[in-house]
Amino acid sequence: MVRVCAEAGLPVVARGAGTGLSGGPVAVSGGVVVDLTRLSRLEIDPADGCAVAGPGVITATLQAAAAEHGLMYPPDPASMAMSTIGGNVACNAGGMSCLKYGVTADYVTGLTVVLADGRVLTLGGRTRKRASGYRLHQLFVGAEGTLGLITELVLRLIPRPRHRACGMVAYQSVEACAAAVGRLLESGHLPVALELLDRSALQLIADHLPAGLGAGPEAVLLVEQDGNDAAQVSRDVDNMIERLGGSYAVVARSAAERAAFWQARRAIGEYLMTRPHNYLPEDIAVPLAAVPEMVAAIRAIAELYRLRIVLFGHAGDGNLHPVIVFDDDQRARVSPACAQIFRHAIRLGGTISAEHGLGALKRDFAELEHGPAALALMREVKQLLDPQGILNPHKIFPERPAEDDFLLAQPGWQL
Repeated sequence: MVRVCAEAGLPVVARGAGTGLSGGPVAVSGGVVVDLTRLSRLEIDPADGCAVAGPGVITATLQAAAAEHGLMYPPDPASMAMSTIGGNVACNAGGMSCLKYGVTADYVTGLTVVLADGRVLTLGGRTRKRASGYRLHQLFVGAEGTLGLITELVLRLIPRPRHRACGMVAYQSVEACAAAVGRLLESGHLPVALELLDRSALQLIADHLPAGLGAGPEAVLLVEQDGNDAAQVSRDVDNMIERLGGSYAVVARSAAERAAFWQARRAIGEYLMTRPHNYLPEDIAVPLAAVPEMVAAIRAIAELYRLRIVLFGHAGDGNLHPVIVFDDDQRARVSPACAQIFRHAIRLGGTISAEHGLGALKRDFAELEHGPAALALMREVKQLLDPQGILNPHKIFPERPAEDDFLLAQPGWQL
């Protein structure tokens, strides 16, 4: 099929579950959209500690299948109940556990990919070590379907810890909450997850929050640890909560309470989707030392543009998700606010996309982050593998100057 499209010069766009947040799988210039969700074969190989999966396997399905063998696939994007592993790999997705365990790219050891001319490559495999030649399989991780269509993946699994514990720490200011992140990590603790939620995010999930959290904190940190010694895991969480400070804390007393804490965190996206307003979720990351400054900048940008920005994210690895919530009459102010968030993240040495990809919505800021030389090299790679430019065109690479009004001014895009 891809070979036929190449001969006809037709664009080819790979699509999974469509949960992406940067316009990655949208066929901007028409062509053929390839639905990969039916490629859902899944094999768990306990002996080699890996999974062989089709790109249509749902992330949560992979995690559940690995758990049956005492294994774990650590990446856990908030959309794991809906998103496919192929989409996760295409965007190098992250999630709550990335602080301790890393992102999707850290678990991809092999893949089968169809190139733009129809050739099929099998790269990497089940071996745990490989030092022969370039790591070509990693070239397609995070490429958003612009270099090839992934049809099978080999994913590394690790032993599943037997125990987990978590707690929430409340703060009277978002700035104090952000500062506590660096204080904890500098002390030598490495939690599985360290999630920040500001007051606006907490208001969305108020019905799911533990009763002991009190009335109206300005922000909370959700901290979790895992391990094989239940007592040690519990002590670790207690010690981390002490280091985090805050005005008060609530610790999950059972597996059910822990699950409820995480259900509250994952419910933020669901609440945003069901409310009668527009919203634009963003995905920046900065060095850990810059998290407090980035948080302060986001709050200042919200005030400057008179917009409501809900802030949450994976604070332990510097990945913040400012979500701009707006009415139709506020639409003109959204793009400039987004642009300022992006520019400030870049000034602090960060990225405009930690786990969602560039897609069509953020492509025009790529050069500001990577510079002209790196972007030119990326274009050369694209030209080498896809000389006709048929694979997911109009994604990743800038097509106009990165102006403050770039986002919502593009025809055909609606939030």
